[in-house]
Amino acid sequence: MADIITFANKKGGSGKTSTVLNVGAVLGSKGNRVLLVDLDPQAHLSYWSGVNTYDTYKNIYSVIHGDYSSSEAVTTTEHGLYDIIPASTHFSHKDLKQIIDGRQVEGKLAKALIDVKDKYDIILIDTPPTVAVLTLNALVASRHVLIPVLLNFLAIEGLAQLAQNIYRINMAHNPDLRIMGIIPNQYDLRSNHARRVVSELNENFGEDMISPRIRHDIKVAEAPEARLPINLYAPKSRGAMDFSILADYVMGKINESAGVKT
Repeated sequence: MADIITFANKKGGSGKTSTVLNVGAVLGSKGNRVLLVDLDPQAHLSYWSGVNTYDTYKNIYSVIHGDYSSSEAVTTTEHGLYDIIPASTHFSHKDLKQIIDGRQVEGKLAKALIDVKDKYDIILIDTPPTVAVLTLNALVASRHVLIPVLLNFLAIEGLAQLAQNIYRINMAHNPDLRIMGIIPNQYDLRSNHARRVVSELNENFGEDMISPRIRHDIKVAEAPEARLPINLYAPKSRGAMDFSILADYVMGKINESAGVKT
């Protein structure tokens, strides 16, 4: 049964989509069966994965509505490193109303993913910075949370509040939910400011909670234009190296939580 990991941060531009896609691709290259779930109505993860987001197609919102099963909405990527259930840029107020109507609103995604959990080893969920009910659904469906964060003090200002929200969801809806780590993203080795922010993260959250960093690399920014993950677009780049190390960290945490010795 798949381990489900949500990537969350209420601040836009934190690198959630890039991290989900590139970690997923590396995990897939290492022999894992990986599914990505795009909950963000911007659908950047879907576009980067080769989905024509201007078309009409089976998407995660219609799956949550119950129009069809999650298995029916799975799209296989051309490179084959992962599958994806895409988002749709046509997400509307009507879609939101259908999600929030009825009972146990927060558990609709968890219920929808039951159909695919046995078909994959790992499911990674990309969440929007807005539409809180979608992120709530993702966290209720997940066992782990990873939090990508840009290395400036304004970007980390809301981390304590996010951690508190995750704790509340753990208490009220999902007792299995745990923070897997905070990911320092776009790290500039030459920046004293970035080093101070990492020091602040270590002090406030503990070194064990800080994952391997992702250094700033223009190749990562170029990869979406080619619609390829960084390990295929620029396999010898710093970004490819860093995401490979991060993927190993993720697998180590999954094995640790399962009691598997490595």
